[in-house]
Amino acid sequence: MPGLHQEDKKALTEQRRTGPAVGFGSSFAVGMAIFAFGGHWLDKKTGRESFFTLIGISLGLLYGAWELWKLIVMSNEPAARKDPAEVENGKHPANDPPE
Repeated sequence: MPGLHQEDKKALTEQRRTGPAVGFGSSFAVGMAIFAFGGHWLDKKTGRESFFTLIGISLGLLYGAWELWKLIVMSNEPAARKDPAEVENGKHPANDPPE
């Protein structure tokens, strides 16, 4: 990128690498909190000990697994679109070293 210093390029590269992980971590934490507190609220309303809380935690874990699956599919998507012959021969831009 023209006009960017080396430090700026490194910072931009780090942001691109950490962005999906931060997004996953945030959505996992929020999903767990919503499902767990929702289950706790239902337990208080129905008078049960911890039945709905455990169900909420389980649903939160399933939601987290789904979010992780989406992250994995998204991160592998560009690799699926590459031509294997270009990658092997080193002609694909993905093989270029980072600046």
